[in-house]
Amino acid sequence: MQIKAAFLLLLSASPIDRVAAAGCTTKQISSMDVGSCTCAGQLTGCTTNCAVCSGAFTPTKKVKSCSGGCTDSEHDCQACGIWFHTLCNCLQHPTGSTPCPNSGSITKGGPPVWVLLKNSGQGHDLVTTTELLPGIEKMGPGHDQGWQFAQKESTPKSQAVFLNSVRARDMEQVHIHLCNSNQATAKMLSQEKIKSSTQLKQLDGDKNLYCLGVDHAVRITGFAGIIANFMANLPSTISKPCKELVGAGIIQDTTGRTWACASTNSGGPQDKFC
Repeated sequence: MQIKAAFLLLLSASPIDRVAAAGCTTKQISSMDVGSCTCAGQLTGCTTNCAVCSGAFTPTKKVKSCSGGCTDSEHDCQACGIWFHTLCNCLQHPTGSTPCPNSGSITKGGPPVWVLLKNSGQGHDLVTTTELLPGIEKMGPGHDQGWQFAQKESTPKSQAVFLNSVRARDMEQVHIHLCNSNQATAKMLSQEKIKSSTQLKQLDGDKNLYCLGVDHAVRITGFAGIIANFMANLPSTISKPCKELVGAGIIQDTTGRTWACASTNSGGPQDKFC
């Protein structure tokens, strides 16, 4: 009788144990419902060559599919570690030893929030979101909070914020980098004349940067929509237009003016802004 009772107890407990041990899914992470699942450990798997720009470049990505985004099928891929490991752990422990500041409220079933991931292992602090969002190519005017939150969490006098191009990025969940400003770029920008404060205009000092400028320190708004429009209508001054090469960033020059830019070089925006 005791054996039977113990067996029945084991059967009743097993489903709960299995649920608790299950890895957190994309749906659970995006709905911030990660209380009864296990976040992934450090991910190292998957390798795929992903052609961009009509085959002009074929970067190697740490994914299974080149379609973009951290779906459940990518749960063991290094390029989705930011989603299944870093962000997931932040949602489980938002006030832990490494707090995760966010733009709203981390609430089960609540609207998406933008989150600052400190000590991310990528060399920079990163801003990402609980919305499943691969990167710059899927962002539109409704994602402007990401840029505003990144600017809020940065120190504009000494830091820039940037978002990699499809070609240059190594993770398949959107992540805006916070980094120390590239002083060569800041100095170059201080010599530039502001051509527009609302539209991206090609710089004289760097033909791979298209920027709007404001003659003082300011938090740029509407940038997500501006970049989306730029990608949808690439200027004729680009010799080989390819939206997968477009990155973006915001930086102050040495005189304190603010510049918000799209980059079009094949290497991506990091070396322009950091």
